Amino acid sequence: VIIAGTISFISGKMAHLTGITGEASEQLIYIVSDFPINIRGIMFAGIIISSLGAVMDVGMSIASVVFEIHEKAPGLSKIELFKSGMNVGKEIMGTMANTLILAFTGASLSIMILLMAYNMPYFRAINLNVVSTEIIQGLSGSIGLILTVPITSLMCALFIEDGIRDWI
Repeated sequence: VIIAGTISFISGKMAHLTGITGEASEQLIYIVSDFPINIRGIMFAGIIISSLGAVMDVGMSIASVVFEIHEKAPGLSKIELFKSGMNVGKEIMGTMANTLILAFTGASLSIMILLMAYNMPYFRAINLNVVSTEIIQGLSGSIGLILTVPITSLMCALFIEDGIRDWI
């Protein structure tokens, strides 16, 4: 999640995103005009929160499988447990990345239809704040998801014999 947040922050800076992606963010600026609100910060917090659910789901699924494999076959080495976690993670990762991207796409479907109705050229459309924010959300969330697989597999394989399950 930290990596996904960092990627979205750097990408947002490079793309000069303002965080103003719709009526709600514009209204927020006007409603609290006497109190400074960091709209860009709210946007990045939204990206992190939206990625967090998918990352937690994948991480817990991998950890559960690795612990279950260790209980059923306690003689497996840490490398074999890591490989098992990676194999399971590969299967989960594809569907979860698709789910994440489809969720972001669904959330901005009305905007996409509006852009199509106005026959907006592709390169102009992807440079709009709202569209580029959705692209960065999908990419950074997916990258965070992809990195969750090896990190979780490695942590589980390394700490599995140290009684960490009882601690969790």
